[in-house]
Amino acid sequence: MSIWRRILFFTIIFSVFFGLQFLVFRTFRNFIIEKTGENSKYKLFAVVPFLLFNLPYIYIIANGFSSANIPQEIYQFVFIPFYIFQGAVIFIGLYLLIGKIIKAPFSIPLWILNKFEGFREKYEKFTQKKPVQKFDKSRRAFVRSSAAVVSGYAFIGATAGVAGSDDFEVTDIAMKINNLPTELDGTTITLISDIHSGPYMKENMMEKYVEAINELGSDMILIPGDLTNSNKSEALTFSKAFRNLKARHGTYASLGNHDYFSDANYITDAISSETPLKILRNDHSLVNIKGRDLLVLGSEDTRQSGGAYDPVLMGHFQKTMESAKSSLTGAGKNFEAIPKILLFHKPYFFDEISEKGVDLMLSGHTHGGQVVLAKFGSVNLSFAGAVSKYISGLYEKGNSKMYVSRGIGNVALPIRFNCSPEITKITLRA
Repeated sequence: MSIWRRILFFTIIFSVFFGLQFLVFRTFRNFIIEKTGENSKYKLFAVVPFLLFNLPYIYIIANGFSSANIPQEIYQFVFIPFYIFQGAVIFIGLYLLIGKIIKAPFSIPLWILNKFEGFREKYEKFTQKKPVQKFDKSRRAFVRSSAAVVSGYAFIGATAGVAGSDDFEVTDIAMKINNLPTELDGTTITLISDIHSGPYMKENMMEKYVEAINELGSDMILIPGDLTNSNKSEALTFSKAFRNLKARHGTYASLGNHDYFSDANYITDAISSETPLKILRNDHSLVNIKGRDLLVLGSEDTRQSGGAYDPVLMGHFQKTMESAKSSLTGAGKNFEAIPKILLFHKPYFFDEISEKGVDLMLSGHTHGGQVVLAKFGSVNLSFAGAVSKYISGLYEKGNSKMYVSRGIGNVALPIRFNCSPEITKITLRA
Protein backbone atom coordinates (compact mmCIF):
# COMPACT_ATOMS: atom_id res chain seq x y z
CA MET A 1 0.00 0.00 0.00
CA SER A 2 1.40 3.40 -0.98
CA ILE A 3 1.98 6.06 1.67
CA TRP A 4 -0.97 8.08 0.35
CA ARG A 5 -3.31 5.12 0.51
CA ARG A 6 -2.12 4.40 4.04
CA ILE A 7 -2.70 8.04 5.02
CA LEU A 8 -6.22 7.96 3.52
CA PHE A 9 -7.01 4.63 5.19
CA PHE A 10 -5.88 5.73 8.65
CA THR A 11 -7.48 9.16 8.24
CA ILE A 12 -10.85 7.43 7.79
CA ILE A 13 -10.21 5.05 10.71
CA PHE A 14 -9.06 7.84 13.04
CA SER A 15 -12.00 10.05 12.00
CA VAL A 16 -14.44 7.33 13.02
CA PHE A 17 -12.60 6.65 16.30
CA PHE A 18 -12.27 10.32 17.23
CA GLY A 19 -15.87 11.06 16.19
CA LEU A 20 -17.14 8.40 18.60
CA GLN A 21 -14.72 9.63 21.26
CA PHE A 22 -15.99 13.19 20.89
CA LEU A 23 -19.57 11.99 21.33
CA VAL A 24 -18.63 10.13 24.54
CA PHE A 25 -16.54 13.07 25.78
CA ARG A 26 -19.31 15.60 25.21
CA THR A 27 -21.88 13.36 26.92
CA PHE A 28 -19.58 12.84 29.93
CA ARG A 29 -18.76 16.56 30.12
CA ASN A 30 -22.43 17.57 29.95
CA PHE A 31 -23.23 15.12 32.75
CA ILE A 32 -20.56 16.69 34.99
CA ILE A 33 -21.82 20.21 34.17
CA GLU A 34 -25.39 19.19 34.95
CA LYS A 35 -24.30 17.85 38.34
CA THR A 36 -21.80 20.54 39.37
CA GLY A 37 -22.64 23.64 37.32
CA GLU A 38 -21.31 25.32 34.19
CA ASN A 39 -18.45 27.07 36.00
CA SER A 40 -17.37 24.03 38.00
CA LYS A 41 -13.70 23.06 37.85
CA TYR A 42 -14.75 19.40 37.86
CA LYS A 43 -15.70 19.56 34.19
CA LEU A 44 -11.96 19.49 33.44
CA PHE A 45 -11.96 15.90 34.68
CA ALA A 46 -13.80 14.97 31.47
CA VAL A 47 -10.76 16.07 29.45
CA VAL A 48 -8.05 14.17 31.36
CA PRO A 49 -8.82 10.53 30.37
CA PHE A 50 -9.31 11.44 26.72
CA LEU A 51 -5.98 13.28 26.58
CA LEU A 52 -4.12 10.60 28.53
CA PHE A 53 -5.44 7.59 26.62
CA ASN A 54 -4.90 9.15 23.20
CA LEU A 55 -1.19 9.88 23.66
CA PRO A 56 -0.17 6.48 22.16
CA TYR A 57 -1.62 7.67 18.85
CA ILE A 58 1.35 10.03 18.62
CA TYR A 59 3.70 7.05 18.76
CA ILE A 60 1.64 5.13 16.17
CA ILE A 61 1.63 8.04 13.71
CA ALA A 62 5.35 8.76 14.26
CA ASN A 63 6.09 5.06 13.71
CA GLY A 64 4.50 5.03 10.25
CA PHE A 65 0.95 4.18 11.38
CA SER A 66 2.14 1.05 13.13
CA SER A 67 2.34 -0.11 16.73
CA ALA A 68 5.01 -2.69 15.96
CA ASN A 69 8.32 -2.98 17.83
CA ILE A 70 6.97 -1.60 21.10
CA PRO A 71 9.14 -2.48 24.12
CA GLN A 72 7.37 -5.10 26.25
CA GLU A 73 7.10 -2.90 29.37
CA ILE A 74 5.59 -0.01 27.42
CA TYR A 75 3.23 -2.37 25.61
CA GLN A 76 2.01 -3.87 28.89
CA PHE A 77 1.60 -0.70 30.96
CA VAL A 78 0.75 1.86 28.26
CA PHE A 79 -0.66 0.20 25.17
CA ILE A 80 -2.85 -2.45 26.80
CA PRO A 81 -4.76 0.22 28.84
CA PHE A 82 -4.88 2.27 25.62
CA TYR A 83 -6.49 -0.63 23.73
CA ILE A 84 -8.97 -1.25 26.55
CA PHE A 85 -9.96 2.43 26.67
CA GLN A 86 -10.34 2.66 22.88
CA GLY A 87 -12.43 -0.52 22.71
CA ALA A 88 -14.72 0.59 25.53
CA VAL A 89 -15.16 4.11 24.15
CA ILE A 90 -16.03 2.77 20.69
CA PHE A 91 -18.71 0.56 22.24
CA ILE A 92 -20.12 3.40 24.37
CA GLY A 93 -19.94 5.80 21.40
CA LEU A 94 -21.91 3.39 19.21
CA TYR A 95 -24.51 3.02 21.98
CA LEU A 96 -24.90 6.81 22.20
CA LEU A 97 -24.97 7.18 18.41
CA ILE A 98 -27.71 4.58 18.05
CA GLY A 99 -29.69 6.42 20.72
CA LYS A 100 -29.39 9.67 18.80
CA ILE A 101 -30.44 8.00 15.56
CA ILE A 102 -33.53 6.56 17.27
CA LYS A 103 -34.39 9.99 18.74
CA ALA A 104 -33.76 11.89 15.49
CA PRO A 105 -37.28 11.47 13.98
CA PHE A 106 -38.68 13.14 17.14
CA SER A 107 -35.95 15.62 18.11
CA ILE A 108 -35.40 17.14 14.66
CA PRO A 109 -39.07 18.13 14.04
CA LEU A 110 -39.25 19.45 17.63
CA TRP A 111 -36.12 21.54 17.07
CA ILE A 112 -37.62 23.00 13.89
CA LEU A 113 -40.99 23.76 15.51
CA ASN A 114 -39.25 25.49 18.42
CA LYS A 115 -38.04 28.11 15.94
CA PHE A 116 -41.63 29.38 15.86
CA GLU A 117 -42.41 31.59 18.88
CA GLY A 118 -46.04 30.53 19.20
CA PHE A 119 -45.20 26.83 19.34
CA ARG A 120 -42.23 27.45 21.65
CA GLU A 121 -44.39 29.23 24.24
CA LYS A 122 -46.99 26.45 24.24
CA TYR A 123 -44.31 23.78 24.44
CA GLU A 124 -42.61 25.50 27.38
CA LYS A 125 -45.92 25.68 29.26
CA PHE A 126 -46.52 22.01 28.54
CA THR A 127 -43.09 21.00 29.90
CA GLN A 128 -43.70 22.96 33.12
CA LYS A 129 -46.60 20.72 34.11
CA LYS A 130 -45.79 18.49 37.08
CA PRO A 131 -46.72 15.14 35.42
CA VAL A 132 -44.53 16.04 32.44
CA GLN A 133 -41.61 17.07 34.67
CA LYS A 134 -41.99 13.91 36.72
CA PHE A 135 -41.95 11.78 33.58
CA ASP A 136 -38.93 13.66 32.21
CA LYS A 137 -37.08 13.21 35.49
CA SER A 138 -37.79 9.46 35.44
CA ARG A 139 -36.71 9.26 31.80
CA ARG A 140 -33.41 11.02 32.53
CA ALA A 141 -32.74 8.74 35.51
CA PHE A 142 -33.36 5.68 33.33
CA VAL A 143 -31.06 6.99 30.58
CA ARG A 144 -28.28 7.70 33.10
CA SER A 145 -28.65 4.27 34.71
CA SER A 146 -28.61 2.46 31.38
CA ALA A 147 -25.60 4.52 30.25
CA ALA A 148 -23.77 3.58 33.45
CA VAL A 149 -24.56 -0.11 32.91
CA VAL A 150 -23.46 0.04 29.28
CA SER A 151 -20.24 1.86 30.24
CA GLY A 152 -19.40 -0.72 32.89
CA TYR A 153 -20.18 -3.54 30.47
CA ALA A 154 -18.02 -1.86 27.82
CA PHE A 155 -14.93 -1.53 30.03
CA ILE A 156 -15.28 -5.02 31.49
CA GLY A 157 -15.85 -6.45 28.02
CA ALA A 158 -12.91 -4.55 26.53
CA THR A 159 -10.62 -5.72 29.34
CA ALA A 160 -11.71 -9.32 28.88
CA GLY A 161 -11.42 -8.95 25.11
CA VAL A 162 -7.82 -7.73 25.25
CA ALA A 163 -6.83 -10.30 27.88
CA GLY A 164 -8.40 -13.17 25.95
CA SER A 165 -7.52 -12.14 22.39
CA ASP A 166 -5.01 -15.02 22.09
CA ASP A 167 -7.03 -17.75 23.84
CA PHE A 168 -7.71 -19.90 20.81
CA GLU A 169 -10.22 -22.72 20.43
CA VAL A 170 -9.75 -25.94 18.43
CA THR A 171 -12.91 -26.79 16.49
CA ASP A 172 -13.23 -30.42 15.38
CA ILE A 173 -15.75 -31.05 12.61
CA ALA A 174 -16.61 -33.95 10.28
CA MET A 175 -17.69 -32.92 6.80
CA LYS A 176 -19.38 -35.09 4.16
CA ILE A 177 -18.13 -34.50 0.61
CA ASN A 178 -20.50 -35.90 -2.01
CA ASN A 179 -17.99 -37.23 -4.56
CA LEU A 180 -15.23 -38.17 -2.13
CA PRO A 181 -13.65 -41.58 -2.93
CA THR A 182 -13.86 -44.06 -0.07
CA GLU A 183 -10.04 -44.16 0.04
CA LEU A 184 -10.08 -40.50 1.09
CA ASP A 185 -12.65 -41.03 3.83
CA GLY A 186 -11.05 -39.82 7.09
CA THR A 187 -8.61 -37.42 5.41
CA THR A 188 -7.90 -34.57 7.84
CA ILE A 189 -7.31 -30.88 7.20
CA THR A 190 -6.17 -28.24 9.66
CA LEU A 191 -7.59 -24.85 8.72
CA ILE A 192 -6.32 -21.52 10.01
CA SER A 193 -6.84 -18.07 8.57
CA ASP A 194 -6.11 -14.39 9.07
CA ILE A 195 -2.82 -14.68 10.91
CA HIS A 196 -2.04 -10.98 10.39
CA SER A 197 1.64 -11.20 11.20
CA GLY A 198 2.37 -7.73 12.53
CA PRO A 199 1.76 -5.46 15.52
CA TYR A 200 -0.67 -7.80 17.32
CA MET A 201 0.76 -11.11 16.13
CA LYS A 202 4.39 -11.45 17.16
CA GLU A 203 6.79 -14.22 16.20
CA ASN A 204 6.55 -16.00 19.56
CA MET A 205 2.74 -16.04 19.35
CA MET A 206 2.84 -17.50 15.84
CA GLU A 207 5.31 -20.16 17.00
CA LYS A 208 2.78 -21.27 19.64
CA TYR A 209 0.12 -21.59 16.96
CA VAL A 210 2.48 -23.60 14.74
CA GLU A 211 3.18 -25.95 17.65
CA ALA A 212 -0.55 -26.43 18.27
CA ILE A 213 -1.23 -27.00 14.56
CA ASN A 214 1.55 -29.57 14.23
CA GLU A 215 0.25 -31.46 17.27
CA LEU A 216 -3.07 -32.04 15.46
CA GLY A 217 -1.16 -34.13 12.90
CA SER A 218 -3.51 -33.49 9.97
CA ASP A 219 -2.89 -34.75 6.44
CA MET A 220 -2.94 -31.19 5.07
CA ILE A 221 -2.76 -27.65 6.39
CA LEU A 222 -4.73 -24.98 4.50
CA ILE A 223 -4.61 -21.19 5.02
CA PRO A 224 -7.00 -18.96 3.02
CA GLY A 225 -5.24 -15.62 3.29
CA ASP A 226 -4.17 -12.61 5.33
CA LEU A 227 -0.79 -14.01 6.24
CA THR A 228 0.47 -10.47 6.88
CA ASN A 229 -1.17 -7.29 8.14
CA SER A 230 0.03 -4.26 6.17
CA ASN A 231 3.82 -4.29 5.59
CA LYS A 232 5.85 -6.63 3.43
CA SER A 233 8.48 -6.91 6.19
CA GLU A 234 5.89 -8.85 8.22
CA ALA A 235 6.40 -11.75 5.80
CA LEU A 236 9.89 -12.24 7.25
CA THR A 237 8.54 -12.61 10.78
CA PHE A 238 5.83 -14.93 9.49
CA SER A 239 8.44 -17.06 7.72
CA LYS A 240 10.58 -17.46 10.84
CA ALA A 241 7.59 -18.70 12.84
CA PHE A 242 6.05 -20.95 10.16
CA ARG A 243 9.17 -22.61 8.77
CA ASN A 244 8.55 -25.65 11.02
CA LEU A 245 4.97 -26.19 9.84
CA LYS A 246 4.41 -29.88 9.04
CA ALA A 247 1.75 -31.98 7.29
CA ARG A 248 2.03 -35.38 5.58
CA HIS A 249 0.47 -34.29 2.31
CA GLY A 250 1.44 -30.63 2.13
CA THR A 251 0.71 -27.14 3.39
CA TYR A 252 -1.08 -24.70 1.11
CA ALA A 253 -2.17 -21.06 1.29
CA SER A 254 -3.81 -18.32 -0.73
CA LEU A 255 -3.43 -14.58 -0.18
CA GLY A 256 -5.99 -12.26 1.44
CA ASN A 257 -6.73 -8.58 0.98
CA HIS A 258 -4.21 -7.51 3.65
CA ASP A 259 -1.44 -9.30 1.75
CA TYR A 260 -2.03 -6.84 -1.10
CA PHE A 261 -1.63 -3.77 1.12
CA SER A 262 2.11 -3.71 0.41
CA ASP A 263 3.77 -6.12 -2.06
CA ALA A 264 2.05 -9.45 -2.73
CA ASN A 265 4.91 -10.70 -4.92
CA TYR A 266 7.50 -10.02 -2.23
CA ILE A 267 5.32 -11.68 0.43
CA THR A 268 4.81 -14.74 -1.78
CA ASP A 269 8.52 -15.12 -2.55
CA ALA A 270 9.62 -14.55 1.07
CA ILE A 271 7.20 -17.09 2.52
CA SER A 272 7.61 -19.67 -0.27
CA SER A 273 11.40 -19.67 0.04
CA GLU A 274 11.52 -19.96 3.84
CA THR A 275 8.52 -22.13 4.76
CA PRO A 276 6.91 -25.35 3.47
CA LEU A 277 3.82 -23.36 2.44
CA LYS A 278 2.91 -23.49 -1.23
CA ILE A 279 1.06 -20.26 -2.04
CA LEU A 280 -1.59 -20.75 -4.73
CA ARG A 281 -2.27 -17.62 -6.76
CA ASN A 282 -4.92 -18.55 -9.32
CA ASP A 283 -3.20 -21.90 -9.19
CA HIS A 284 -3.81 -25.48 -8.05
CA SER A 285 -2.11 -28.51 -6.60
CA LEU A 286 -3.13 -32.13 -7.15
CA VAL A 287 -2.69 -34.06 -3.91
CA ASN A 288 -2.49 -37.85 -4.10
CA ILE A 289 -3.55 -39.71 -0.96
CA LYS A 290 -3.82 -43.50 -0.93
CA GLY A 291 -3.74 -43.53 -4.70
CA ARG A 292 -6.69 -41.10 -5.13
CA ASP A 293 -6.59 -37.45 -6.16
CA LEU A 294 -7.75 -34.39 -4.24
CA LEU A 295 -7.57 -30.99 -5.94
CA VAL A 296 -6.60 -27.91 -3.91
CA LEU A 297 -7.24 -24.58 -5.65
CA GLY A 298 -6.28 -21.09 -4.54
CA SER A 299 -7.63 -17.79 -5.94
CA GLU A 300 -6.08 -14.35 -5.78
CA ASP A 301 -7.70 -11.58 -3.75
CA THR A 302 -7.67 -7.76 -3.91
CA ARG A 303 -6.98 -5.12 -1.26
CA GLN A 304 -10.69 -4.22 -1.06
CA SER A 305 -12.50 -5.58 1.99
CA GLY A 306 -16.20 -4.96 1.25
CA GLY A 307 -18.88 -7.53 0.53
CA ALA A 308 -20.20 -6.07 -2.74
CA TYR A 309 -20.01 -8.23 -5.85
CA ASP A 310 -16.50 -7.96 -7.30
CA PRO A 311 -16.01 -9.01 -10.94
CA VAL A 312 -12.23 -8.96 -10.45
CA LEU A 313 -12.41 -11.60 -7.72
CA MET A 314 -14.81 -13.73 -9.73
CA GLY A 315 -12.45 -13.36 -12.68
CA HIS A 316 -9.64 -14.73 -10.50
CA PHE A 317 -11.83 -17.67 -9.55
CA GLN A 318 -12.74 -18.37 -13.18
CA LYS A 319 -9.08 -18.23 -14.17
CA THR A 320 -8.19 -20.65 -11.35
CA MET A 321 -10.82 -23.17 -12.44
CA GLU A 322 -9.98 -22.93 -16.15
CA SER A 323 -6.25 -23.31 -15.52
CA ALA A 324 -6.79 -26.38 -13.33
CA LYS A 325 -9.19 -27.97 -15.82
CA SER A 326 -6.79 -27.43 -18.70
CA SER A 327 -3.87 -28.86 -16.75
CA LEU A 328 -5.71 -31.95 -15.52
CA THR A 329 -7.38 -32.66 -18.87
CA GLY A 330 -3.96 -32.47 -20.51
CA ALA A 331 -2.70 -35.03 -18.00
CA GLY A 332 -5.56 -37.39 -18.83
CA LYS A 333 -7.47 -36.69 -15.59
CA ASN A 334 -11.25 -36.29 -15.25
CA PHE A 335 -11.50 -32.78 -13.81
CA GLU A 336 -15.21 -33.04 -12.98
CA ALA A 337 -14.81 -36.27 -10.97
CA ILE A 338 -11.98 -35.08 -8.71
CA PRO A 339 -13.09 -33.57 -5.35
CA LYS A 340 -12.18 -29.88 -5.20
CA ILE A 341 -11.20 -27.72 -2.23
CA LEU A 342 -10.98 -23.98 -2.89
CA LEU A 343 -9.01 -21.45 -0.81
CA PHE A 344 -10.91 -18.19 -1.33
CA HIS A 345 -10.27 -15.50 1.26
CA LYS A 346 -13.63 -13.70 1.27
CA PRO A 347 -16.75 -15.82 1.94
CA TYR A 348 -19.16 -13.36 0.37
CA PHE A 349 -19.29 -15.07 -3.04
CA PHE A 350 -20.28 -18.56 -1.91
CA ASP A 351 -23.65 -18.38 -3.68
CA GLU A 352 -21.94 -17.94 -7.06
CA ILE A 353 -19.06 -20.32 -6.41
CA SER A 354 -21.35 -23.10 -5.16
CA GLU A 355 -22.76 -23.36 -8.69
CA LYS A 356 -19.34 -24.01 -10.26
CA GLY A 357 -18.59 -27.51 -8.99
CA VAL A 358 -16.50 -26.66 -5.92
CA ASP A 359 -17.06 -29.26 -3.20
CA LEU A 360 -15.56 -27.34 -0.28
CA MET A 361 -14.70 -23.65 -0.05
CA LEU A 362 -12.49 -22.48 2.83
CA SER A 363 -12.55 -18.80 3.75
CA GLY A 364 -11.72 -16.33 6.49
CA HIS A 365 -11.64 -12.52 6.33
CA THR A 366 -14.53 -11.87 8.75
CA HIS A 367 -12.67 -12.89 11.95
CA GLY A 368 -16.07 -14.27 12.98
CA GLY A 369 -17.00 -10.68 13.77
CA GLN A 370 -13.99 -10.31 16.18
CA VAL A 371 -16.12 -8.20 18.54
CA VAL A 372 -19.54 -9.86 18.70
CA LEU A 373 -22.04 -8.04 20.88
CA ALA A 374 -24.51 -10.92 20.81
CA LYS A 375 -25.54 -14.01 18.86
CA PHE A 376 -29.10 -15.12 18.20
CA GLY A 377 -29.06 -18.30 16.12
CA SER A 378 -27.61 -17.30 12.76
CA VAL A 379 -27.76 -13.59 13.65
CA ASN A 380 -24.32 -12.19 14.51
CA LEU A 381 -24.36 -8.65 15.97
CA SER A 382 -21.00 -7.34 14.77
CA PHE A 383 -19.53 -5.17 12.02
CA ALA A 384 -19.01 -8.31 9.92
CA GLY A 385 -22.64 -9.28 10.46
CA ALA A 386 -23.72 -6.00 8.88
CA VAL A 387 -21.82 -6.86 5.68
CA SER A 388 -22.81 -10.46 4.98
CA LYS A 389 -24.76 -13.47 6.21
CA TYR A 390 -21.56 -15.54 5.96
CA ILE A 391 -19.66 -14.85 9.18
CA SER A 392 -18.27 -18.05 10.69
CA GLY A 393 -18.74 -21.80 10.70
CA LEU A 394 -20.24 -24.22 8.18
CA TYR A 395 -22.59 -23.27 5.35
CA GLU A 396 -24.15 -25.47 2.66
CA LYS A 397 -25.70 -24.74 -0.71
CA GLY A 398 -26.58 -27.51 -3.13
CA ASN A 399 -23.70 -29.97 -3.25
CA SER A 400 -21.17 -27.38 -2.03
CA LYS A 401 -20.02 -26.58 1.48
CA MET A 402 -18.13 -23.61 2.88
CA TYR A 403 -16.35 -23.25 6.19
CA VAL A 404 -15.53 -19.71 7.35
CA SER A 405 -12.76 -19.57 9.94
CA ARG A 406 -12.84 -17.03 12.76
CA GLY A 407 -9.12 -16.62 12.16
CA ILE A 408 -6.39 -16.26 14.75
CA GLY A 409 -5.29 -12.64 14.26
CA ASN A 410 -6.86 -9.25 14.95
CA VAL A 411 -7.23 -5.96 13.10
CA ALA A 412 -7.87 -2.38 14.27
CA LEU A 413 -7.53 -3.29 17.97
CA PRO A 414 -6.19 -6.47 19.63
CA ILE A 415 -9.60 -7.28 21.08
CA ARG A 416 -11.71 -10.42 20.79
CA PHE A 417 -15.13 -10.44 22.41
CA ASN A 418 -17.53 -13.38 22.31
CA CYS A 419 -15.44 -14.67 19.40
CA SER A 420 -12.27 -16.60 20.27
CA PRO A 421 -9.49 -17.28 17.71
CA GLU A 422 -9.97 -20.59 15.94
CA ILE A 423 -7.95 -23.52 14.68
CA THR A 424 -10.23 -25.94 12.81
CA LYS A 425 -9.61 -29.64 12.22
CA ILE A 426 -11.81 -30.95 9.42
CA THR A 427 -12.30 -34.68 8.81
CA LEU A 428 -13.57 -35.44 5.30
CA ARG A 429 -16.25 -38.12 5.03
CA ALA A 430 -17.45 -39.99 1.94
